[in-house]
Amino acid sequence: MTNEQDRARLYELLIEELEDFAIFLIDPDGTIISWNPGVERFFGYREHEFIGKPFCEIFTPEDRAKAAHEEEMGRARTDGRSSDVRWHLCSDESRVFVEGVLTCIKDEGGKACGFAKIARSVRPQQAAGSLIATLLEGTEDPIYATDKEGRFVFANSAAASLLGRSVDQLISHTHEEVLPPSVASDVRSTDQSVMSSNHARLVEEKFPTDKGERVLLATKAPWRDTQDGLIGLVAISKDVTNRIALQNEREQLLREVSRVNKELSDFSHVVAHDLRTPLRAVRTYAELLSRHLEPHLDATTQQFLSFVTEGAESMDQLIESLLQYAESGGELSPTRVNVPAVIAGLLHRLEPLIRETGAVVTTEALPEVYADPVRLLQVFQNLIVNAINYRSSEAPRIRIFSEKRPESFLIGVSDNGIGIPREYLEQVFVPLKRLHARSASGHGLGLALCKKIVEAHGGRIWVESAPGQGSRFFFTLPRGTQVRD
Repeated sequence: MTNEQDRARLYELLIEELEDFAIFLIDPDGTIISWNPGVERFFGYREHEFIGKPFCEIFTPEDRAKAAHEEEMGRARTDGRSSDVRWHLCSDESRVFVEGVLTCIKDEGGKACGFAKIARSVRPQQAAGSLIATLLEGTEDPIYATDKEGRFVFANSAAASLLGRSVDQLISHTHEEVLPPSVASDVRSTDQSVMSSNHARLVEEKFPTDKGERVLLATKAPWRDTQDGLIGLVAISKDVTNRIALQNEREQLLREVSRVNKELSDFSHVVAHDLRTPLRAVRTYAELLSRHLEPHLDATTQQFLSFVTEGAESMDQLIESLLQYAESGGELSPTRVNVPAVIAGLLHRLEPLIRETGAVVTTEALPEVYADPVRLLQVFQNLIVNAINYRSSEAPRIRIFSEKRPESFLIGVSDNGIGIPREYLEQVFVPLKRLHARSASGHGLGLALCKKIVEAHGGRIWVESAPGQGSRFFFTLPRGTQVRD
């Protein structure tokens, strides 16, 4: 056997032994003409099943539809080789994820006389390396690793950009060589502490940059080998500069809102006092004048004086309602509130009105909630009084009930009153909006007050109603760990 024959036989034996690779030859028309045992390992085909098949049959139906096999051979003819990573079909129609190279074989004259395909399965470990590299470079979060002496052994582009260097300018350098001394000293101290503690730690660090100081929240952990020997440190950071700025701005706005609310509350009390003083004087002198001149006044004059007295009293009540509305959005004093006890006390207070109108109020399965008791009392009082004021020709029938939900309590107050047209269901909660200004007492602030109080507790309120069918007011109160069902 000649040397060339020996060499050819050695190549043949080598290819046969490469079971980690599927290697086969394809003629210029795309027909498979040779194989190695690696084909059976990856694709499940035996030699007689594989040779003679069209090259396209190992491609998935969707790739065949796109003529991916023709595109691959075309690139190989033009460029000499074509590499790809794609799914291929096995003999049992299952799929294998394959990394392959198709090489164009040319004769001495440069004419394509066939192709050689070398493929191997992409194992999870192999894919992981590519995926991790992509993730490390694709993230905006700075990530780096240092050895025990603090020299960078890895840094992604985000870390290099933060420190104002390229990745190559960081590798093998220390923090002291790329950061101001005071900053580097703090970082080195933290890193040494993390490496000696053997535990990951979340730390806040500040880095000077050409765009100003950046604040980073970094998770740092010791980097150890398989024998638990210390290699160095790994750090993954999140730039929270903008978040902190927004939080500071939010806190400043909240402080400003709180200050303005207090000023408005103080102002409203002063204005209320200044308004109520002359109103009380008008009412008092109107009553004195009426009693003093009663024998000498005709019926019309007496009626005019009563209008003055009633108007002054109504204005006093309006000012009181406005004060309550202004204060309803203020700071709450929540505590455990036994709703049945609140309702019982309220019904006792409203007993004269209830007796006068013949109203009947029933309660069902009311819970204990976590709320401001004074504000919650105002909600129930306004809903009950509202139901009585807007009663029909029948005596008011008012039902108070509740329903436990996963994250809240639903509380309802229903009545048999005159009802509300559909188009006004939202307007009833607007301050000073009255749909029946002449037929019922009040100033149009009761339901607006309820809405403001419920929303201050983190709940919401709404009404379901129709003319002549009564109304059903519902509101929610969030459930918490301090609430008993």
